[in-house]
Amino acid sequence: MLAVGAGMAAAVAVTTPVPAAQAAGSAAPQRAAACSYNVPSQFLRRWNDNHGADGGFGCPVQEAFQYGNGLYQWFAKGAMVWSPNQGANMVTSVQRWGAGLRFDWGLSDGYNYDGWLINIRRDGQDINGDQECIAHGGGSGDCGRYDGTVYWNTLQPGQYRISVEGCDIGSGHTCRQGWTLPVYEYL
Repeated sequence: MLAVGAGMAAAVAVTTPVPAAQAAGSAAPQRAAACSYNVPSQFLRRWNDNHGADGGFGCPVQEAFQYGNGLYQWFAKGAMVWSPNQGANMVTSVQRWGAGLRFDWGLSDGYNYDGWLINIRRDGQDINGDQECIAHGGGSGDCGRYDGTVYWNTLQPGQYRISVEGCDIGSGHTCRQGWTLPVYEYL
């Protein structure tokens, strides 16, 4: 695990998402069957892979809104963020998982990495520094060169903020694309 550096805090200076107007120029969303709100194309694959309205996220609880240079959407059991600086198809998501959380990210199209740093904070406080996940072989989760999944099985109640950064690992970490926009969830 690596300690959080001062540079990381500046790189993810995005406030907690608040509903705003639908992002201009975003792809046409699709109304989910039995749901009151649309799921935009950036999130549709992840949502469908998790069984749509009946799955791990449930229905959206509001329309997606612009968030930094990406999109954010709250769901009944989680949230998704489109973070295009880390690849045109980079979506991070968090969903409640028993007494904990499941965090997924990918695809980092155009970029591939030896490993990933995952930063999780509860109520603004860092939890155990940055957690490292090595592509296909070690660390705190199931990671590939373009995507990954991490589970935290037991967490205390609070507001959680999670982001990820892809890195090439050699004699240190070279992390060229920076941190994704953070995704939030409440337990």
